[in-house]
Amino acid sequence: MEESWQKLPATEKNNYLEFHERAYKEDLKHSEKNILEFPRWSIISGYYCMHNITKLFLAKEFNIKITSPNIHKKTIDALEKLIQEKAVKERLLKLLKEAKELCYSIERLKERVVPTLLKKGKEERGKAQYYTEDYKEKIEINSQKGAYFIDQIVKPYTKIIEGLIKCS
Repeated sequence: MEESWQKLPATEKNNYLEFHERAYKEDLKHSEKNILEFPRWSIISGYYCMHNITKLFLAKEFNIKITSPNIHKKTIDALEKLIQEKAVKERLLKLLKEAKELCYSIERLKERVVPTLLKKGKEERGKAQYYTEDYKEKIEINSQKGAYFIDQIVKPYTKIIEGLIKCS
């Protein structure tokens, strides 16, 4: 099976890392700042925080970059595969054990929860960002939903990935 990513060229590495580090932090700030006035954009930028920190992690840990087309799916697929590497999995399980007291029950804290959170973020961003035929049946996007998404999906995910980055 051919991988859906490419090696990060040494000549590009510093710029790539700087961009994604700045982007995920800005996306998180933007998301938090817009919860009350623009909750839809809060969800969208919250997901992009998750997406950018994931690409930062993959670049730092595995020296890879993800490119279009299908960049979001490729990022999720790479994360699912690469967190199975023994050293990463051990660090991740340790971080998840520490995180369980903050937001999750023990039953959910397997390494697969990380890609699941990213998938959930992508799904919620899609609901907030795009019109679909079932739009009339959608749940209203309000500040409560935006705050829940940030507090229960984006921030825990970001803290876990930051922990992985610090360990590498």
